[in-house]
Amino acid sequence: MESNSSDTYAADQRRQNELVITTAVFTSLSVLIVATRTFVRAALIRRFGADDATILVALVFCVGYLAEVLLGRHNGIGHAMSTLSLDNMYNLIRITLAIQCTYYGAVNFIKFSILLMYLRFAVTTALRRACMAMIAFHSLFFIVSIVVTLAQCQPLAKMWDLTGSVDGKCINTTAFFYFTSGVNIITDIIIFALPIKTLVGINRPRHEKIALVSIFGIGTFATVVAIVRLHTIYTYTLATDPFQQSILVNVWSVIEINIAVICASAPALKPLFTPQALMSARQGSTPPKHSGYEYHSRDRSTMRNKISVGKSFATERGDAIHLGPIPSSSTKISGGNIGSDSASTEQILAD
Repeated sequence: MESNSSDTYAADQRRQNELVITTAVFTSLSVLIVATRTFVRAALIRRFGADDATILVALVFCVGYLAEVLLGRHNGIGHAMSTLSLDNMYNLIRITLAIQCTYYGAVNFIKFSILLMYLRFAVTTALRRACMAMIAFHSLFFIVSIVVTLAQCQPLAKMWDLTGSVDGKCINTTAFFYFTSGVNIITDIIIFALPIKTLVGINRPRHEKIALVSIFGIGTFATVVAIVRLHTIYTYTLATDPFQQSILVNVWSVIEINIAVICASAPALKPLFTPQALMSARQGSTPPKHSGYEYHSRDRSTMRNKISVGKSFATERGDAIHLGPIPSSSTKISGGNIGSDSASTEQILAD
């Protein structure tokens, strides 16, 4: 019996160490990537924006999660209830509450960052409206998630009442976690699908379009991790000892938010690998016509064709007809039919 107990403790300790190491490694990667992104955006191309600020807020939540895991380690996170003191269990439940709020903060600010990045190169009114609608939705969703989390028990002390001495009641947290996880997965898919039409509309060879879509689509990895995390929530809610079975859900939560931070920052690192885009961005000039990616709508192509025909006709007749300049890529026509100059690759990835 004593040998079995020792083996169980050693296994729990090993899983706890895995959680701490995983959290430290992934958080360090996020810090490195976001620091590089901040350097590129603020120092190299000097275009630090709201999307960069919100990803920094998300990083703060990721670092906060690491601090909470370290506090959990100090209180025996992942170990069997029978090996924990009453104070340890009280503290672990409070830490769990903090982790829930931290997770919602990280996830929502990552999405804010992605949507704000989309707004920088949004060519059409439809895309801009969709981004603004998603930002509004996630702002409300974030507030609701935090409020419900902090009010899941009335009074809140009921949450860590292990002796049954506090009168009160708690909501069905299992259903709430399923609901919020499901909403996050669905909105992940919607967010990563939003810019596809704009990226496909760029007037460049197919292989370059595929590469550009792939850069923005790399965030689908975070969605896959979120789906895996949803399964760990199911396992956790069925556990007879939630203290011992809390490792797996925390591991996948840590991986999800840090992978999402890294994926959301990937497009902003592109100037490091495209010197021409970096030079154009630093000079504040429009990239050369033949090096940029230009978005074409049907109306815009038709207008260019008509102007071209008109010029040829005027030349043949020798008439002094002033047709005016062909609208440049920086011209906008109501409804977003003519794209802005932000539709070039350099500005999509470096603005």
